[in-house]
Amino acid sequence: MSEKEIEKIEETIVQARKEGLLKVTDTSMQSHGKLWGMDVFSWINPKPNVLSETMKSFPFPIIWIASYQERDEVLQLNIDLIEKIHHTILLENEIELVANSSSNDFSIVFKVSEAFHRIEKMKIKPSILLFSYSKSDWEFQRKQFNDYLTLLQVK
Repeated sequence: MSEKEIEKIEETIVQARKEGLLKVTDTSMQSHGKLWGMDVFSWINPKPNVLSETMKSFPFPIIWIASYQERDEVLQLNIDLIEKIHHTILLENEIELVANSSSNDFSIVFKVSEAFHRIEKMKIKPSILLFSYSKSDWEFQRKQFNDYLTLLQVK
């Protein structure tokens, strides 16, 4: 094989990988059934405007697990969502990002399991539990969410 042929194959592989990654990040909301009487949904890498409109359409109060940046982007688009969001649990490893906020309508956790422990104490029925996440470690956090949710739903 010539060097040009190898180069062309490498370019094709790189392009296919990029397209595959783009498809993975372009997701839709997933339903996960019920937990503690709440309807559970997850949405990885949502577009803020679509997430905002979807949340606006929810018929029940929302308990939302998200990053600070994601919460901020959605609320900038529609501050009225504050009325629908019962509580936000910020999944953050950079506490200084949210330390300056004067709001007390959220709590901060470092692990998905901590978020579930807080939610278990709330158990507002009927309500929506929404996990949305768009940071670079989204694959890890999605797996943590799915694994812990499955564990709790089996109990």
